Amino acid sequence: MRRRLILAGLVAASLAVGLLAAEGVLRIMGFTFELAPRVEFGWPNPEGQKDWYRADPDLFWVSRDHAARLAALAKRRQDVLLLGDSCTESGNYPEMFLELLRREHPGRSIAGGKIAASGWSSYQGLQLLKRDVVPLVPRVVTLYFGWNDHWVGFGIEDDEVHQIARTRLAFLPDESRTAQLLFKTRLASRVRDKSGWPKRVPPEKYRANLTEMARVAVSTGIIPVFLTAPTSHQAGKEPPYLAERFLRDLSELVPLHRQYVEITREVAAAEQVPLCDLYRRFEEMPPDQVRDVYFKADGIHATPEGGEKIAQLMGECFARDPRLAGLWSE
Repeated sequence: MRRRLILAGLVAASLAVGLLAAEGVLRIMGFTFELAPRVEFGWPNPEGQKDWYRADPDLFWVSRDHAARLAALAKRRQDVLLLGDSCTESGNYPEMFLELLRREHPGRSIAGGKIAASGWSSYQGLQLLKRDVVPLVPRVVTLYFGWNDHWVGFGIEDDEVHQIARTRLAFLPDESRTAQLLFKTRLASRVRDKSGWPKRVPPEKYRANLTEMARVAVSTGIIPVFLTAPTSHQAGKEPPYLAERFLRDLSELVPLHRQYVEITREVAAAEQVPLCDLYRRFEEMPPDQVRDVYFKADGIHATPEGGEKIAQLMGECFARDPRLAGLWSE
């Protein structure tokens, strides 16, 4: 028995020395592999993400103040939390919508905020809802996803990335270069030929994510409100940069986004939850106005004027829906 214990100790010590040596060599070489700066869609660029985000095992990356933001929101029950990707994180519509509600209901102290990050898909949105938002028990959550879901990923789908991220060696911290190398190696082993790279969240998985979001929210007493993602894109006038890494063919852009918008509508109808069809409302406006006034050149992110219009349309949507209209008079 004693001999076995000595042998086990020697093996453990050798392993520890080997890991320390490997860690030192990797750091000297300057090796690093963090998921957040690598998987990036739209603004900001990968270099900018290093300053604004940190790694997260479930959400891939979160803002550096994510924990502090959750703690601040937990101080009182929130009336509205707005979840989404960069359209929500960098957009002004959340603040303008909350201000609109406060102006329309001056006798009520309406609490709200946004929890969003550039590049998040509906898969990350679902993990966010289950892990971080449900414990806050907000009265309403708005869900603005879809863009990042239908972009080409970096070889595997988002749910596969999550599986790998969750099975890192538990005794190695995320900052460990050895852990990062093992993570990169596992990702590389799953990546398919580039010509066959899938969407980050294929249509049926997008449908499943939204369905689960709706059911998780309703089951915990939260009203989920789906927002369809509006755009200024027009067939034949697509932004060329999207073909560089997000799409294989620019002609896919308009019909592809419409497909995901339609899935959002179908899930809202099937689950009988509120829908603010922003895509349709902007589609009904003069195309030149939408392109030149309400959206930036990428056709994805709203200008300040576009954010104001989104907030206005959301206010109209809330006022029309009896499940939402009476919340602020209770």
